[in-house]
Amino acid sequence: MNDTRPEGVWDPGQYLRYGGHRLRPAIELFQRVDLDAPVRCWDIGCGNGEIARAMTERWPAAQVVGLDASAEMLEKAKSQPGSDKVDWRQADISNWEPSEPADVIYTNATLQWLTDHETLFPRLMQCVAPGGVFAAQMPLSWGQASHRLLREILNEGNGGKGYGTDTLRQTVARKWVDEAAVYYDRLRPHASDVDIWEVTYQQVLSGDDPVLEWVKGSALRPVLTELGPKMAAKYLVEYGAALRDAYPRREDGTTLYPFARLFMVAKRA
Repeated sequence: MNDTRPEGVWDPGQYLRYGGHRLRPAIELFQRVDLDAPVRCWDIGCGNGEIARAMTERWPAAQVVGLDASAEMLEKAKSQPGSDKVDWRQADISNWEPSEPADVIYTNATLQWLTDHETLFPRLMQCVAPGGVFAAQMPLSWGQASHRLLREILNEGNGGKGYGTDTLRQTVARKWVDEAAVYYDRLRPHASDVDIWEVTYQQVLSGDDPVLEWVKGSALRPVLTELGPKMAAKYLVEYGAALRDAYPRREDGTTLYPFARLFMVAKRA
């Protein structure tokens, strides 16, 4: 299980540029964690720390840990009001496991970056204490036009020569998230109950090249880091033009960007 994010790839400001859209599914997942008084709670891939801080408000007696691989994100998280109630830790998520079984393992828009979900999800489920909850959300963006164009231009753009290395193109080509039924089967043997669902958000974005700015905050970060400034600038010109065709600006000046996500909440048997 490898965390494919290069060091320094995360820009908190860019990621939070559309913070409201990104935070909404995180909150909706958190609201579905049906526990009254958990003791040990983990926010895995905590990012800016909104949910870790929300855990301390919802469960004041709980031990809350916010874990992330990005030092930049953790610094942003620590700077926010209420962050002194959270134990912030930097660690490689792929190798993480708690010293004691957790009552809550919550992870939002993180696990898609890790490989080997066949073993990762059952392993995380087994880190949950009996009666505890594992809650995860991942974007179903691999097949949508914005991410398909990202791969196509990486492979075929630049006058047919493509951009970057074969290794980069193979990494980006990996399908990040499987179908819902696959995750159900992975979690069910360890759970008394599994709730799993998909939501497509019709995101209304504003500004110039808003879809490009959105992807810059997530899927595009490893690509830009690997390409380097000069080649990345050339790639962005070509990719941005393709996105404007795929997601045209509407009469009111906004851009509609449908974005699907997969949610799962499993209670440990």
